[in-house]
Amino acid sequence: MTTPPTPPPSQGPVFPAGSPVAASAPVPTTPAPATQGPVVPAGHPVVPPPPGPVTPAPGAPAPGMPAAMPAAAPTPAPSTPAPRKPRISGVDVARSVAILGMLIAHLGTGHHPAGGWGEQWMWIFDGRSSALFATLAGVSIALMSRRARSLGPVPPLGPGPLPPQRIAWRSVRVKIAVRAAILIPVGIVLQALGTPVVIILPTYAVLFFMALPVLRLSSRWLLGIAALAVVVGSFVVLGLREVTTGTVEPSMVGFGLGIGELVWGYYPALVWIGYLLVGLVMGRGDLASPRYAALLVGLGTLVAAAGYGLGTLGQRVWADAAYAPDYLFWPDVLVSTEPHSTSPFEVAGNIGVAVAVTGLCLLLTTPRLGAAALWPLASTGAMSLTVYTIQIIVIAALGPYAVFSPASNTPLVVLALASIAFACVWHLVLGQGPLKRVLKAASDSAARASERRAAQLPVPPPAPPGWPR
Repeated sequence: MTTPPTPPPSQGPVFPAGSPVAASAPVPTTPAPATQGPVVPAGHPVVPPPPGPVTPAPGAPAPGMPAAMPAAAPTPAPSTPAPRKPRISGVDVARSVAILGMLIAHLGTGHHPAGGWGEQWMWIFDGRSSALFATLAGVSIALMSRRARSLGPVPPLGPGPLPPQRIAWRSVRVKIAVRAAILIPVGIVLQALGTPVVIILPTYAVLFFMALPVLRLSSRWLLGIAALAVVVGSFVVLGLREVTTGTVEPSMVGFGLGIGELVWGYYPALVWIGYLLVGLVMGRGDLASPRYAALLVGLGTLVAAAGYGLGTLGQRVWADAAYAPDYLFWPDVLVSTEPHSTSPFEVAGNIGVAVAVTGLCLLLTTPRLGAAALWPLASTGAMSLTVYTIQIIVIAALGPYAVFSPASNTPLVVLALASIAFACVWHLVLGQGPLKRVLKAASDSAARASERRAAQLPVPPPAPPGWPR
C-alpha cells in the first residue's frame, strides 16, 4: 500500500486538482521588529537593555496591548477648611459700649429739661455712641473681607475663568449688600413704632451700600475719602439743609428714604461714611496686638483733642464778631462741637473718641483675665442688633415721655442690666443672636450662590493669534 506524499509545511493553500493556479509574484516578508528601541546614529555605541522584564513607563501601554486613552486629570482632594480665628472680644465690648451708650442717651435723666442725676457726665454719650456704632460697622466689614484681601492683588480681567481673588471679593460684596437690604425693612419697622428715638439702621444700610465700590482701595485712599467726608461733606450737608429747608437741623419731610438719609437725615450718610471708612482702615490692622491697641488709643486721643479743641478755639474767635453767635444756625454751626451738629470739628472729635474707645476695649481684653471680666459686655456686643431692637421696642412701650423728660434712671438701669443678662444667657445656650443669625444665614447663602454662578460661567474661547486680548 502506497502512502501519499506529505506537502511541505511552508506551502500555501492546496487547490483541488484541475484548478488553474495563477502565478503570483513573490511577496517579500519583513520580520516584525520585536520592541524596537530608539534609532542610534552610526558610530555611537549601542547600550544593551538591562536583563529581565522591562516595566513600561507610567501611562505607557504594555507590549502587545493597544494604546490607552489619555487618563483624566486626578480629582483634587477636598481641601480642609482653615480653622476659624477666635472672635476678637474687644470689638464686641466696643459694640456693647455703643449700644449701652445710646441707651443712656435715650433714657438717662442727664438731658432732662430741669436737669437731673448724671447731668454732669451723661452728655458724653450723646452723638458719640452712635458715631462709635458706625465706626464699628467699618471694622466689621474689614473682618468680613480679610480672606479676600489675603489672596493678594486682583488680576485684570482676561480670557479664562474668573480668578479666585475676584470671586472672593464678589462674595464679600454680596454679603454686605444682602445685610444692608435686610437692615432697611428692620429699620422701617422700628420707625413705625413711633418712638422719639431716631433709628440708625436705615443709615447703617445706606453706608453699607456706599462702601461697596471702595472696599478694595488702599488705606491711604480710604482715609483721604474719609477726610473729604468730614470737611467737604459737612459743608455740603449743612449748606443744602439751609438752602432747601431754611435750617441746618435734620428734616426728612419731603425727602424719601435713601436720598433723604444722605443729607437731611439725623445721621447724614454723606458725612457719616467717614466714620465707616475710618473703621474699615482700623479693622485692617492687627486687632489682637496690644501694641496696635495702644496705638489706637493714642491716635484717637490726639484726633479727639484736635477736633474738639480747634472747634472750641473757633467758637472763641467767632464770638468776637459784632453779634452773639448761635451754633444752631448757619454759618455759626460750622464751628460747633455740640452733638449731632455735623460740623467738621464735631465729626473729627467723634472719630477720635471712636478710635480711642475701640483701642481701649481691645487693650483691656488682651489678657485672659480682662477678657473673662468683660465677657458679659462682649456677649451683649456680639448680638448688638438684637439688643438694639429690643431696646427700641421697650422704649415704645414706655412711651415718649420716657425719652423727652425721664423722671428717673430706673428704666435705664433695669433695661441695661436686662439687656446684658439676656445676651449672656442667649449666648451660652443658643450662640448667635436671632437677628444676626438671620443676617448671616441670608448673606452666606447669597454669597455661596454667587460663587457657584461664577464657577459655572462659560470660559471664553482664546483670542486668535495677533488679536488684542
